[in-house]
Amino acid sequence: MIVRTRRVIRVEGAVSSARTDDAEGFPPLAESKLATPSKRPDRTVARRRIAELLNRAGEAKLVLVAAPAGYGKTTAVDQWCAARTAAVAWVTLDVGDNDPTRLWTYAATAVDRVRQGLGRGALRRLASCGCEVRPAIDELANGIRAFECELVLVFDDAEAVSDPECLATLNYAVGRLPENARVILISRVAPALRLAQFRARGELAELRSSDLAFTTKEALHLLNGREGLGLDRADVTTLVERSEGWPAALVLAAIWLRCVDDRHQAVRTFGGQQRLVADYLGQEVLDSLEAAVYDFMVEISVLGWFTPSMCDDVLDRSRSATLLLELERTNLLLTRLEHGDWFRIHPLFAGYAESQLETTSPGAAAGIHRRAAAWLRSRGMADLAVEHAHAADDHGLVADMLDENHLAWIRHGRSKTLLRWTETLPDQQLLERPRLTVAAAVAATLAGRGAIRRRRFLRIADEASACHPERADAYVQALTSMIRSGAVDGDVGRALSEGRRAVELAEGAVDDVRVAALAGFAQALYFAGELDDSWTAASRAIEHPSAERRPLGHAFARSTLALIAVERGGLTLARTHAQRARASLRRVGSSRSWLGATAATATGCLLAAEGDLAAAERELSSAENLFRDEVATVHHAWLLLLLARVRCRRGRLQAADVSLAAARGELTELADAGRIKALAGDVAREIATTAARASGGELVDRPSKAELAVLRMLETELSAREIAERLHLSPNTVRSHIRALYRKLGVSNRSDAVARADSFGLLDQT
Repeated sequence: MIVRTRRVIRVEGAVSSARTDDAEGFPPLAESKLATPSKRPDRTVARRRIAELLNRAGEAKLVLVAAPAGYGKTTAVDQWCAARTAAVAWVTLDVGDNDPTRLWTYAATAVDRVRQGLGRGALRRLASCGCEVRPAIDELANGIRAFECELVLVFDDAEAVSDPECLATLNYAVGRLPENARVILISRVAPALRLAQFRARGELAELRSSDLAFTTKEALHLLNGREGLGLDRADVTTLVERSEGWPAALVLAAIWLRCVDDRHQAVRTFGGQQRLVADYLGQEVLDSLEAAVYDFMVEISVLGWFTPSMCDDVLDRSRSATLLLELERTNLLLTRLEHGDWFRIHPLFAGYAESQLETTSPGAAAGIHRRAAAWLRSRGMADLAVEHAHAADDHGLVADMLDENHLAWIRHGRSKTLLRWTETLPDQQLLERPRLTVAAAVAATLAGRGAIRRRRFLRIADEASACHPERADAYVQALTSMIRSGAVDGDVGRALSEGRRAVELAEGAVDDVRVAALAGFAQALYFAGELDDSWTAASRAIEHPSAERRPLGHAFARSTLALIAVERGGLTLARTHAQRARASLRRVGSSRSWLGATAATATGCLLAAEGDLAAAERELSSAENLFRDEVATVHHAWLLLLLARVRCRRGRLQAADVSLAAARGELTELADAGRIKALAGDVAREIATTAARASGGELVDRPSKAELAVLRMLETELSAREIAERLHLSPNTVRSHIRALYRKLGVSNRSDAVARADSFGLLDQT
């Protein structure tokens, strides 16, 4: 990721040696990702037309610059930012940023470097083992608001981020930005954001490939003004037409045309389709280089991002710095980043050059990737190292690095990253590493909706333990049993036995797992109906001296205690446990996870017991969505039944019936559902009783105070909009209240609602 500010920050080396308290606990940030392309006025074309388009964005909170590679998106935005007085925080993304905590750690760092302290609150939240990012985004928005001056947050290469949760946090951030801030997304494709909503609200400005394509006038400036090629206007027009104004093709054409004698004739042979243009010009550029420079260009293309010292070490060279300086001076395919000593090769050329290397020297590219992975690994840059190892198809090296770093990634809220890379490995690699395989099962559980993936990894872990018993230590065994116990899956009886084993192993030799083991066992006991023993196990978990430093197990145990306290009528104590569970989860990643669903369930049950059925249904619905899986599970069947009961009590009998039927369908697929089977019977009887009362004319769900205020207005001739004005509400809110009144009163029109309300004496209530 890249940070660009008005105050130039000099950072030497691949990893900054300067660390702040806010960043303590995070893996080191790669300074190659905290840099912006340095400005080369002699290598860029000022495009006032694009600057004017960006200026017309006005007060749009989100500016999307989307076009395929090679359209000059980054350069155009950078030039526009440089011409403004606004502060700029620039972040370049890559595939490793498909992780909310990582994404917003770099974004907060970018903002903090605009002025120290602006991102401090966000970084502190994120540094607490990788907190739920939305509160961190709120902190970041507060910091920007305090800055008062205009601030532009740029996300470059935004197409690299495709994870739905990451995209959801970007949606959230745009909605929370203060008036003095805007976000610019630079992407090869339109990201899966709420663009239609932003567009409808006038909060979105867009630049696409048709806007960024070169005009003939701009191409003349590039080819003749800057490159001095002396082409006539007809030749330039031909190049623009055949390239469709694609800037990268024109730049590559300029490099190529420098080396030919008859430029007019060469223009006539210029290809028209972009992919063919890239291949053709790439070949021409390479063929025009001296042999030594050719070899170097091809090899560094494999690296993608590199420093002179990395080139020397990985490519076994001694004068990389000199060659890089010469290449930077003589062509446009190489970009020096502003901070540190990092360079980046143009990605289009890199892809072509690497394919050429593979053709001429099979296996050479893989060797470079493998050595680059080792170089980055030795310097603590595990993310980039894993990418190179994967590109080399070196599954063993990928597995080793995941094994080394899995705990750090889980602790910093990067379970999805760990899971993504682990799923690229052949089963044989997992069979040799039971510790990594169990870690992947943990990651699958935390990610949510991962029953099948969890089962797969646990099955492989069992096989690995059988094949390599010497590697299946107490840690692996305890963690395996803990997952099976806490997840419960489809067999409460087995979950109980696994929970006892996990606790025994943890108390005997693996204290690091004890809190989680006790929490998982407590959950299994809860579903078995053994509430006293469940309370004891969960209490032991939160009383462990290190419980607060083990937030996953701590949150799990607190959620179970809250559920039991609700059943026993201790609502004050239940609220304390539910709140502590959620606070603990915010320290380890998104609350929208499997563990987040346990805390939401506890909160929903508490709200239902307190009588706030609407809020209870919202909480339980969010939990049900997270527990929903490809296969039937105890947790999902349980949530469906809890929802059915709340919907019944709200008078939503049809919705309650649907939830009950879905739960019963899942129960038939479970080997042992524990107390959930009896719960299904209780809920069915409650729905039947409530339906009988409703058919007898009884009001099942009484209107809220806000709904009663609207109800009294229904006696008048006022429209919904006029009622909204009288009550100082929005028209949509009034319409929502009217729909709720119709449902609760069992009517379908206004006059019937007034008549039925009068029969219940509701119109006389104040």
